[in-house]
Amino acid sequence: MKQEDFIYIPKVDSGKLSIPLSHIKIIKDSINDMLMLTYTSMESGEIVEEIEQRGKPHQFDNKEEGTYIRVWVEPQINYKEGSAFSEMYLSVLINSKHLGKDYFKGIRKDTLKSLYDNIMKWKLFECSYKDFQTARFNDIDICFDFQCQKNQFEILKKNIKLSVKNESKFHSKSSALNTGLYAPTFRNPRGQATPGTPYIKFYDKELDLETKSKNFRKKFLSGVDVSNLFRYECTIQSKKHMKRLGLGEEKTFWELLECDLHILCSQMFKEYFHKPKIVKVGNIRPMDKVIIDFINLAIEQGVPRYEIFNIFDRDDVSRQSKSDLIKKYHAIMKRDEIKKEEMESNEITKNLFQYLGVDMSQLKIDFDKDKDTPPQKRNT
Repeated sequence: MKQEDFIYIPKVDSGKLSIPLSHIKIIKDSINDMLMLTYTSMESGEIVEEIEQRGKPHQFDNKEEGTYIRVWVEPQINYKEGSAFSEMYLSVLINSKHLGKDYFKGIRKDTLKSLYDNIMKWKLFECSYKDFQTARFNDIDICFDFQCQKNQFEILKKNIKLSVKNESKFHSKSSALNTGLYAPTFRNPRGQATPGTPYIKFYDKELDLETKSKNFRKKFLSGVDVSNLFRYECTIQSKKHMKRLGLGEEKTFWELLECDLHILCSQMFKEYFHKPKIVKVGNIRPMDKVIIDFINLAIEQGVPRYEIFNIFDRDDVSRQSKSDLIKKYHAIMKRDEIKKEEMESNEITKNLFQYLGVDMSQLKIDFDKDKDTPPQKRNT
């Protein structure tokens, strides 16, 4: 695998998946071990209460390959017909190393089946692939890799700290084992992150593999060039964080993988930058504003009026929906925010070219953002 095959491609690196225990066949009995909590009176020394509790992670290691897996059984809250109840789940920590030689592809829709097969090979538990796809998820790390020289990375870290709204949130490492940059706190940044100040980090992936994953690299990545390879990573930690990211409808891990992971990386990084104030523009509804912006973008690209109308005049919806969409078109096109003059000018240009018999493929609509600048002052 070459670096150009995976750099700047967003992917899930790790996370916690939870599957109802009723859908699981436990193979390794120790996963079902109960934890005995004993409460003792400080005065008499007598045992007051004993409670059995599940929830302690069991870690299983493959030192030869440099991989491990953590599995445990725990109660989680579920909901049915508006009522909350406790249900037992099996939770498993997944990570890209479970993909072996496909580590740098990361966990995506096209690699999830391979991840599932490799986890089943541990012979700890069994579940269907469908149950694995529809598992609950939590504490998800999303990342992408990029190429950078070592000295350039030091400059990148400085530039980031100079650019964010609060430099004190970002902390650098300069040890032999870690030269990264991370936020939001110096100690325990993952544990102290919030939806508004998410856990993010930039780090040297080549150094990370050399110092912390030697066996794994030797076993699976010997033919992969990791020189000058760096990584950006960010974490979705809770349902509250999901809501802030606009992901409230995604309930299963597969649904998360269907999301735009690039945008999620961007959203979490931009939390650390100044945000423009929300300005109310007249009485335009948010969705109408979105439609207006898309129509204006189409106009700027030279899309004629009839093609814009055809998007609203659809045959793949019900008759009533079609009528409503056409009404929406006419209402939107009456608004002053629509660039009607530019649209009409583009249509005049096209009509003139057609009348004069010029091949329409020769037509180039003026996209010059500096078109109001006198010609002699434009760059050539």
